[in-house]
Amino acid sequence: AGSRAQIEAAIPSWESATGTKVELVTVGTEGDVYTKAMQEAVTKSGAYDAITIFSTWNGDLIEAGLARPLDDFYEKYDPGYGSNAPCSPIEPLASYVTKYKGKRYTVDLDADVYTLTYRKDLFENSEYQNSFKKQYGYDLKPPETWDQVLDIAKFFTELKLKAPTGAPFYGAYFYAEPRFAAYTTWITIFTSLGGILWDTKTMDAKVDSKEGLDALNKMIKLIPYMPPSALTAGWADLYDRYAKGEVAMAMAWPSMIKEAERPEAFTKGKNGVSLVPGSYVDVGGTRKLIRAAPNPVNWVGIVSNYAKYPELAYLFLQYMTSPEIGPTVILSGTILDPFRQCWFHGSYRDVMEAGYTPEFLDAFEESIAHSFPDIVIRGGGEYTGKLTENVNAAMTGTKDPEKALSDTASEWDKITDKYGRSDQLTAWQALVNLFPDDVKEVWKAKGYL
Repeated sequence: AGSRAQIEAAIPSWESATGTKVELVTVGTEGDVYTKAMQEAVTKSGAYDAITIFSTWNGDLIEAGLARPLDDFYEKYDPGYGSNAPCSPIEPLASYVTKYKGKRYTVDLDADVYTLTYRKDLFENSEYQNSFKKQYGYDLKPPETWDQVLDIAKFFTELKLKAPTGAPFYGAYFYAEPRFAAYTTWITIFTSLGGILWDTKTMDAKVDSKEGLDALNKMIKLIPYMPPSALTAGWADLYDRYAKGEVAMAMAWPSMIKEAERPEAFTKGKNGVSLVPGSYVDVGGTRKLIRAAPNPVNWVGIVSNYAKYPELAYLFLQYMTSPEIGPTVILSGTILDPFRQCWFHGSYRDVMEAGYTPEFLDAFEESIAHSFPDIVIRGGGEYTGKLTENVNAAMTGTKDPEKALSDTASEWDKITDKYGRSDQLTAWQALVNLFPDDVKEVWKAKGYL
């Protein structure tokens, strides 16, 4: 779904080198991929040898018996993972998108880690810099914290600038709508505050914690300084409004910079990129800035347990993501993005700059190293669905923030019990170990670990 052009880029050289043919089957949408994969888990037809999926679905498809464990192939063929590999995928992403309960089940194809894109021309405008410093007492620059996000968003909105389209100009755009609000914006703030989704001993939901409420209230405070469509529109609206010059900053997937640098985009040549904002938290008496970046969805490849050619299927996935072939695949489309260390440096860096700005590549590499996983345990889509529904209800004023989060916690506990609390806890405990070290340090300081 969407990545056909990129996968196709690897096929001619593969077929020439191996003498084997690849038949590529595509379906309409991401949701269709999930449906087809779950159907295959039931029918066991062997129609597909390998399937590209969102890492969010790892738990569902592994527990359904579709995804084959790949540890033996990793050991036999060495895809270049690990600290001793010269071009390893960047950790912790390399582990949390490929492992489940301690075993490898996928091959990484992508990095969907968020960065903050901002209007460098506005942030570097001396008149705005002087006015901002006079009003807020510190320099106008890409925000390091969510409190600074609010100041900057308010400042640019209250300038009452006009966008080139004639639309009102807003200081920010962060997802707050019914599909992405929770596992993009809310979870980024929540994690930076030291929030943890579940208790690591009982699997009780902790989304209704103080960190959860603080994160939601910070989102609510941003509402006046974002386009109204931020609460209702689909994901592409953010891209469109930013590229048309209607907002000062936005947080999104790596494809954001490609959209903002299109030849016809108003923002071409005007973009800066930085890590996502974070929060200062107390760690053993020391004030520490945590800037943890979300990695929503992220394409990975699985080999079907019912594949006719499982080893060959694995080898094709390894080939298309290899250090040498991967850049060609990535630069052939907009869905898959770089994730190996060497692609950000040396001769590979020169190649990657054909598709990304130098500033983006610097920020993106650092963001991957500070990234944290999606909810990749079983029922991940159900958990995120309930959370997003309630976060959006609070954003639109149809639910009190505390009730929105307490309702989410209750619904999450029901999902957990449906799939088996003990099994879910085992998966969560394994996933917790794959979060960034600084996040785990905060959790330990708070007594969560």
